[in-house]
Amino acid sequence: MNTRRILVLLLVLLVGFPMTASAGDASPDENKPGEAVERHLSSDQTFRQWAQEQTLPESERGDRLETRQVVGEKLETVKLRNVVPPIHFESGVAKIPPDYVEKLARILESMRYRRNVRVHFVGHTDSQRLSEPLARQFGDNMGLSRERAGEVAEYFKKTLGLTPEAITYEWVGDKEPVASNDTEEGRALNRRVEVEVWYDEVRKASKEEEVVVPDDTKRIKVCRTETVCKIRYKEGQERRARVRNLVVPLRYEDDTTPISEAFIQQIRQSLANLHDRQNVMVTFIGYTDDAPLSARDERIYGTPLALSKARARRVALAVKDALKLPTSAIDSDGRGAAQPVASNGTVQGRALNRRVEVEFWYDDPLQELPDEPQLCPGEVGEETTTKVYDPPWGTLAELALQDGQPIIPPGYAADLHRALTDIADRTNPRLRFIGYTKNERLDRRTAEVYGDDVGLSAARARRAMDLVLQDPLLSGAKAEHEGRGYVQSDDVVNSGFVQGERSFVRVQVVYDEPVPLDTYDGVDITRMTREIRPQSPLDLNVMRITASRCR
Repeated sequence: MNTRRILVLLLVLLVGFPMTASAGDASPDENKPGEAVERHLSSDQTFRQWAQEQTLPESERGDRLETRQVVGEKLETVKLRNVVPPIHFESGVAKIPPDYVEKLARILESMRYRRNVRVHFVGHTDSQRLSEPLARQFGDNMGLSRERAGEVAEYFKKTLGLTPEAITYEWVGDKEPVASNDTEEGRALNRRVEVEVWYDEVRKASKEEEVVVPDDTKRIKVCRTETVCKIRYKEGQERRARVRNLVVPLRYEDDTTPISEAFIQQIRQSLANLHDRQNVMVTFIGYTDDAPLSARDERIYGTPLALSKARARRVALAVKDALKLPTSAIDSDGRGAAQPVASNGTVQGRALNRRVEVEFWYDDPLQELPDEPQLCPGEVGEETTTKVYDPPWGTLAELALQDGQPIIPPGYAADLHRALTDIADRTNPRLRFIGYTKNERLDRRTAEVYGDDVGLSAARARRAMDLVLQDPLLSGAKAEHEGRGYVQSDDVVNSGFVQGERSFVRVQVVYDEPVPLDTYDGVDITRMTREIRPQSPLDLNVMRITASRCR
């Protein structure tokens, strides 16, 4: 029986071998649909991987950062020397020829299309020892050359109407003579201030930069993802930090709301906690609700934005006086009804929205940001900052007041229209009218109508705005206004605030830029999406569904 079964099995095997061989000799085209066929892919073609490699580590899934060579911009400073002769000194007084200012103005006008044009002054002295009075005042020749360079720089800043950013100076004492100090003529040549004109040129430069490479694998994932940010400081930017929510916002009803001692004490305590920080500044930000303005506020301020700026300004000045802060240590701004913290549909909500918030800013040069991606500090565009446009072709004139009425010079609307056209591609370009008053006591009738100098200056700014916007050239232009009273300054950092001796309205062309980070300025933010890796296999949303594209 067993022998018969073995013979049958051998017969089946002998018959099966030729059948298999004949099947293997058939060409691929002769195979029936559905039969397995083995072929080799061409090495000359590039095939896209639609199904992700299952063995790929989890850390390599999703967006990733790669360092690549990119073409960027590099600023190089061009320094033009000897464009005008040096300024010499006789008996400590600078000798500036009558046509010197005009010649330098023509040079700057010819370079108005250059980037970041500025005038640089270098102070020099002879090698003579200073007299005893000069030594007590300046110390040595280095100090004397610094004083002379600063004096000339300040003179040309005022004469040419230059901004603080357009003026720089340095001093070298007697280290770089151009003549012998053994003769009176040589020493006279060495007592000088050299004038240079600098500007920046943009050049293409290759540099390494981290870029986000998106994960382009076509798959549908049922899982949790998060957006994280790679944050870096911009090259050459000051590392300045902002601290918020140290002080409970000041709530107000109207202009007569007093500033509580508790509010001032909180600011005093916060400044004490930040005593070891550099360049601390207290900024007051005013907000309003969206209720219609009262008849008086509508007449004086016109908009909630102007009202919020006036309220913040009053609080800033009151705190400055109460704490005896330096004038460069305060600032103020207003946001109107743009950022409510509660519903404006209730009385309690509107009361919470009428507030003045306090921020503290300071320099933090040692602050470092982590290399690893981190949680994003806030969406770009949630908050904006206002930038003032400085036209390279000239400064916008201030509007003088005569009996409270603005005097509009000829061609003024054309200049404003030209400046608005220059920044038409920026966000929210507009005109800003800022009113100032001279420091004098208001009569009883004026005080009853406007309240104080801030209200009076705001009303004059609004009057000037309405008058200027009547020109057809400015049809459709956006504008805002505010009043700052009699405390004013052209350069808060260097000069501080002064009490004005005249009334006028300053007109600026401004635009908005997004604040990219909640606590730091001068940073780049690169956003990337990644999957949240569960800490436990029992967590929710750990299922993954992968979909491959079929042809």
